Amino acid sequence: MKIALYIILIIAIVAGISTLIHLHKVSNRNKAEMAKYSNNVELTANLGKTLVVYYSLTGHTKDIALQIQSLTNADTYEIKPKEEITQGPSLYLTSKKQISSGNYPEIVNDFPNIEEYDTIFVGSPIWWYTAAPVVLEFLKEFDFQNKNVVPFSTQGSNYGTYFEDFKAKAKNANILKGEAFNNLDSSYNEQVKNKIISWLNSL
Repeated sequence: MKIALYIILIIAIVAGISTLIHLHKVSNRNKAEMAKYSNNVELTANLGKTLVVYYSLTGHTKDIALQIQSLTNADTYEIKPKEEITQGPSLYLTSKKQISSGNYPEIVNDFPNIEEYDTIFVGSPIWWYTAAPVVLEFLKEFDFQNKNVVPFSTQGSNYGTYFEDFKAKAKNANILKGEAFNNLDSSYNEQVKNKIISWLNSL
């Protein structure tokens, strides 16, 4: 019994050290990337009439979506599941099963009329290295009607295959350059804004 406890303790210690090392590496990568956006950038992009579509559980994706909305004077549309999704250990197991099976949760399909828009942004948090299942369901149901579509993601550190998956699943979309945003604390707010503006100018 003591040996088993010692083994469990050793595994826990190793896992904890590995996590700390990973977080340190991610922190250093974030510092290096965001240093490129220290200087203020002027918005020069003209994207026409714009719509920002997003799903957000923790608020990170919503924050980026609203910054895009503010900068482009866009309309917004929030993807909403019919049944509320809450955080917790079961969420990750459930979402993994949904992603693997393709049986995504039902969503409220009061979709916007996109005929009036020139550019459509679509944002999702990254779950299991791809879009959240409710966003995958949105892509399954929605037709972009050959509009310019710009994906973006928010994540801890790795956006996985999100952009490839998005391109494969977005029906009749003219995909423009997407962007990934790591979840950062408020000390990076100015750099994040500059990154968004630089990205918008590149479209």
